[in-house]
Amino acid sequence: MSTHLDIGETTDHERDDEERDVGGEQLGTSDVEDEETNVFRVLGAQARTRSMAQLWVVALGGAVDAGLLWWRHPMLTWLAAGCAAVAAYGTWGLLDRAIESRSTEPDAPRETLAIEGLRDLAAIAGTAAALWAVLSFMAVALGNWNH
Repeated sequence: MSTHLDIGETTDHERDDEERDVGGEQLGTSDVEDEETNVFRVLGAQARTRSMAQLWVVALGGAVDAGLLWWRHPMLTWLAAGCAAVAAYGTWGLLDRAIESRSTEPDAPRETLAIEGLRDLAAIAGTAAALWAVLSFMAVALGNWNH
């Protein structure tokens, strides 16, 4: 009896690990589940598993880093945009926690609606900053191909 596995073979234990929950989202390999899992759901699930302190550090650290890079090193705007995207991730997580904590209060629908709007704005700003970071980096790496 051999216990040896060929490269590429997976054990039953490894298959079970691939289909476990990550942050409340079922990760599987079927086409239907792949359509439901996207970068926003994965980032949201990750943000919900972080502590408040971690989210504050990410939000403030990313914002400070982005500001300092833009101010002191204007040629590194692509890196500053990446830091801004990280700050938006932390801000989104903090606002999501605020919505979750207010959902138990009966008299907070207006506040919750405003916070949801800010959370959506953080997601849009983070997405725009991430796209800017990627495209700016490509422009620098490829020698300013966007004439």
